[in-house]
Amino acid sequence: MEQDNYKNVCEYWRLKALEFDYEERYAALGLPGYNENNLPITYFGVNYEINRVDARIHNLENPQEEVDFYTQSAIYHLFYFSKEAPRNSGNFIPLHELRGAAPFSPAFKKSTLMPFAKTFEGKTEQLIEAAEKLGFERLPNSDAGFQAMAFVCMPIRFLFWDGDEELPAQATILFDEKITEFTHEETVIGIGGDLVNRLFSAAGLKRLI
Repeated sequence: MEQDNYKNVCEYWRLKALEFDYEERYAALGLPGYNENNLPITYFGVNYEINRVDARIHNLENPQEEVDFYTQSAIYHLFYFSKEAPRNSGNFIPLHELRGAAPFSPAFKKSTLMPFAKTFEGKTEQLIEAAEKLGFERLPNSDAGFQAMAFVCMPIRFLFWDGDEELPAQATILFDEKITEFTHEETVIGIGGDLVNRLFSAAGLKRLI
C-alpha cells in the first residue's frame, strides 16, 4: 500500500511537471545543459534526464532503472518550489535551525542521523571510501566530513565523529540556511535521508528505506 502511495505522489508531480517553465528555471537555478529536447539534471553525482514529452525522469547511466520516490521528489520539487532568484548563503546549519523545518528535526534525528552514526561506528575509513566513490569533497572538520552537491545549486555537508569508550559515534547533516529558496522544507528531510542512503549503498550496506 505504501509503495502505491509513493507511485501516486510521483504521478501527481509528473503531471505538474508537464507545465514547468524549464527554460526559466534552468537559468534561475544555474543548471547546465538546457535544450529543447530532453533535460539533463545531475543529482548527487548521478546524471538523470527529464523527458520533455511526458516529464518522466530517467537515469542516463542505467535507463532501465526505476527512479525511486525520493529522487523524483527532489528533482520535481527543485523546479516547483524554488524561488524566483534563489541564492545560497554559504552558512551551513543543522535541520533544527532551519526555518520551517524544526518540527521535523526529532524524527530526522531518529530515522536518519542516529542510524547513520550507528551504522558507520568503527567504520570511518569505509565511510570515507564511500563518500569519495560518490565524488564528494572532503572537509577538514570531524573524523569524516564531506560536502556533497545534491544539485549544482544545492550543497549539503555531513560530519561524522567515530565513537570511543566514553561516547558513541555522532553524525550531523548541515544545510545551507537558504536551502528553502530552492526546495520545500519537508523535501530537505528527504534529500538528507537520500544522502545517507547513497552512502550506505556505496559502502555496500543496507539502505535506511
